[in-house]
Amino acid sequence: MTSTSNSTTTAGRARASGSGLVLAGDRSASRKKAGRHSSTVKILKMSLPISAVAVIALYSVSVLKVTGWGAGIPELQMPKIIADNIAMENPHYEGFNKDGGQYWVTAKSAKPDLKNLANFTLDAITGDLVDAQKSKTHLTATRGTFNNKTNVLELFESIDIDGDNGLKSHLTRATVHTKENVITSDEPVVVMMEAGTVNANQMTVRQKTKEYTFIDKVRTYLKGKEPATADAARSAPKSATSFGNSSEPIDIVSQRLDVDDLKKSAVFTGGVKAVQGTTSLSSPEMTVNYDGSAVPASAAKDASAQGGGKVKRVTATNPVVLTQADGQTVTSRTADFDAVNQKAVLEGDVVMAQLPDKRAAGDRAEFDETANTMLLTGNVVVTQGNNIMKGRRLLYNRAANKMQLSAPGAGAGARVITHFQQDGSAGASKSEPAKADAVQGIAFGGSFKTDPKAPVDVESDRLDIDDAKKEAVFLGAVHAVQGDFVIRSAELVASYAGSAGLGAETAADQQKTEAAHLTRLQAKKNVVVTSKDGQSATGDWADFDTRANTVTLGGNVVMTQNKNVVRGTKLVIDMTTGESIIRTEPTTTGGTPAVSQSDGTATSGIVTSSGRPSAVFYPNEIKGGAGGAAAAKAVKKAVPNGWSTESARTKPR
Repeated sequence: MTSTSNSTTTAGRARASGSGLVLAGDRSASRKKAGRHSSTVKILKMSLPISAVAVIALYSVSVLKVTGWGAGIPELQMPKIIADNIAMENPHYEGFNKDGGQYWVTAKSAKPDLKNLANFTLDAITGDLVDAQKSKTHLTATRGTFNNKTNVLELFESIDIDGDNGLKSHLTRATVHTKENVITSDEPVVVMMEAGTVNANQMTVRQKTKEYTFIDKVRTYLKGKEPATADAARSAPKSATSFGNSSEPIDIVSQRLDVDDLKKSAVFTGGVKAVQGTTSLSSPEMTVNYDGSAVPASAAKDASAQGGGKVKRVTATNPVVLTQADGQTVTSRTADFDAVNQKAVLEGDVVMAQLPDKRAAGDRAEFDETANTMLLTGNVVVTQGNNIMKGRRLLYNRAANKMQLSAPGAGAGARVITHFQQDGSAGASKSEPAKADAVQGIAFGGSFKTDPKAPVDVESDRLDIDDAKKEAVFLGAVHAVQGDFVIRSAELVASYAGSAGLGAETAADQQKTEAAHLTRLQAKKNVVVTSKDGQSATGDWADFDTRANTVTLGGNVVMTQNKNVVRGTKLVIDMTTGESIIRTEPTTTGGTPAVSQSDGTATSGIVTSSGRPSAVFYPNEIKGGAGGAAAAKAVKKAVPNGWSTESARTKPR
């Protein structure tokens, strides 16, 4: 049979035919039903096993509860992987340095940083650093961090560093560069070494090069070395001006300290103030050189090895100020203290001051603590109140309290110049001694008159001062002047009251000590006394009493004015009135005058008779001047005054 259709099936869908029949090829409904069936099968495959497991689990729980076991099993949680839960117990790190050194770091526990796996947080840290010389440094800390790439160890809280080399440190924070063997800290540190103790706010230790740097409020205490024997202790210098003595400790404050243990030097900079005994030193920079080692190697523990550093030399730079407890000060541009030989050299504008008003200045000062001497050279000027002494070389023996001032060399400055201010008490005894002798000699007028309050100026080649004896000796072409009165001699001995030395009295004694003022002058050898009008007198010695304001010449005395000449053995001059009296002392059997000494004693010999002065006057010369008038008056009264016609003669000019 042939049939037709007005519909077709397209894309799974049936098309209606013209007769309304469905063709055998239309399967869309069947396909939908099959899809639903497949989904159901899949669900059943998954749910059936799960259901079975659930049924079994429920059954098991029921059984456990029935038997009573369920209450004893805790609930289980999945572990969380975080950094706090990852830790290593007793970790150990070690490595080697290029120079042959080695390091070990151990801790109770270590926790990694998951953000940077090279970093570890450590607790209860211990470590050892060993340098190329096998010297070990042991360290401990409460906690810290370690980077195994950079080999940097950060330490915190209660850090202790103890080395075989004697170095011990206590810190609150430190950074250890293990490969470089460098330890740094930016927080307060206390370092104990064989040589002493250092406190500072910052520290850097370079173990390889043996360099140690301390910064900010550095306080250093250097130990003193005890003398080997009791005799050595007794003979050690006790002078208040000593500094750098190895036997005494030194306390030093500075802003920075750099120690180079290879060069054996410690450099203090920034407001340095060092105190040793009764002496304090202030300077912008001070260097301490030492023998041994600031932190000696472990071999120093041998009984035969030298332990610790012993101060060898201390130097300081401009300006240097040394201050004593009694108020004495010494300033200079540089200072060099030789602790071994107990000597010190100060150079450049040296000024030594002592209360209340003593002052000595020069270009260079050398102190020898063993000999207890001081040598001041250059343009030397010593002052006390209005008194002045000038020269080129001043040697002062502190033990004997003696000074020697000289002016070696040639030229205008090759003379010792002194200026003594008198206290005005001279002349108190007037001229009684001269008047008492008037009947036995011949009197002259006021040519030698001078002001007893006037200062005394003396020039010489050398000046020796014995402050214990209160005596000053001028030597070599001595030229002394007071007002219009001049004395020339080879030697002049000056007695004085007060103090002219640089002695180290106590502060209380210094305040009581008065400036030196002359009380007596004794001229010796070729003495010449000159007045302002040219009148002069010569003798073997002269005694100048500043209290009485008189001068006595003795020996072979000759007084002249122009051509007028008077000879005798003693001339007494009252410088308050200007009156002069010449006479002749008793003679010996040989006819030679028995010349009196400056102390009043006579030379040996048998006294037979009293001599008489002899004079030669020129009338025309006598008329001029006050002295001439007095001489003329004396000639007219020759006989009453003990003169014979043979001993007093007048000659026309």
